[in-house]
Amino acid sequence: MGLLKLAAIVAVGVSLLPSDREKQEQLYARAANAATWTLTFCDRNAETCNKMQTFWAEFSKKAEFGAKLAYDVMRENGATGDATERLSAPASFEAPAAERPIYRRSGTLTPHDMKPAWRGKTANKDGI
Repeated sequence: MGLLKLAAIVAVGVSLLPSDREKQEQLYARAANAATWTLTFCDRNAETCNKMQTFWAEFSKKAEFGAKLAYDVMRENGATGDATERLSAPASFEAPAAERPIYRRSGTLTPHDMKPAWRGKTANKDGI
């Protein structure tokens, strides 16, 4: 399905391209100018780029600290016990999973719900 969507997007994109040679050259020149303008942003706006470099360096340090903190917390909880057990609802709300019937462990299904529906042909009263 994803390949079909990609093909449809490419087809729409190709159909929007100009077929006239002069308009193709104009589009090419505009795309080249836009790329040059984008790539020379820092040459034209040095102060903005310097501020963004400072911001990016600070953001990277914070992201690294956050990732290290999350890793350390998960590692410590993994060594002392199951982290999901501590994060779930208090035991007073529901019995532990081992004590609940099997059909209640995965949700609200009853044994009748878990039986598969018969999909074959029904037999005649003669058994044929």
